[in-house]
Amino acid sequence: MLKKISRSVEDLTAAETLEELRSSLAVAVYRLGFVNYNISLNKRHAVEFMEEPTLTTWSANDLTTYANTGWAPRDPLLHNAVEKPSAFLWRASDWEGTEHAEYAEYLGVSGIRGGATVPLSQKPGRLGAMTLLSVTDEPLTDDTLLGVQIIAHLALARTSALTYGLPRFGQDPRGLQTLSGQQLEILRWVARGKTNREIAIIMGSTRRAIDYHMQEILSKLGVSSRTQAVAILASRES
Repeated sequence: MLKKISRSVEDLTAAETLEELRSSLAVAVYRLGFVNYNISLNKRHAVEFMEEPTLTTWSANDLTTYANTGWAPRDPLLHNAVEKPSAFLWRASDWEGTEHAEYAEYLGVSGIRGGATVPLSQKPGRLGAMTLLSVTDEPLTDDTLLGVQIIAHLALARTSALTYGLPRFGQDPRGLQTLSGQQLEILRWVARGKTNREIAIIMGSTRRAIDYHMQEILSKLGVSSRTQAVAILASRES
């Protein structure tokens, strides 16, 4: 999984235009087992998520059909993307036999079996998220979700960079070199999906010590989240 993420991180950081980024994202999500994606950033309300996406591989016809059939106000997935604080996996069958059974039927007709959604906040009062869609019944794993989070947060950083002329995310080669051997080991365990508590047990340390080192890692790499830190690691290691 880390090799797939590493290749995708390299492609995304190399994108020089939003169109190149859109294409690189399409390849990245395919590597993770998804067929398409929709990413919306800095939106005023949930309706804009689907009707005015920032980057998407949905066709214009798909977006128009979604808007014309009035799905936005009654889309439970869209509601969850706004309300849930962290990334999550989902299956179309989750809504079968519920008040949203019609939505499950809509997904089934579209051939969608499941997916992943990552909330992406930029500014207070604004909404953002990335949703990836799958057309197979193969189970989605926690490793897949970790990969999705890394790709989504990197997409957020790269979109901002290309839109506002900001420095490329994760391009400072000195970042990882400033980490101690212990901190680098901690980051590698984070990349494998381990929590701070689990890492403390694995390394024979205390939870408080791991928490401290994790904050140091984020500070040294100049990022604000674990997924961004892992993205930098993935861009340097195969």
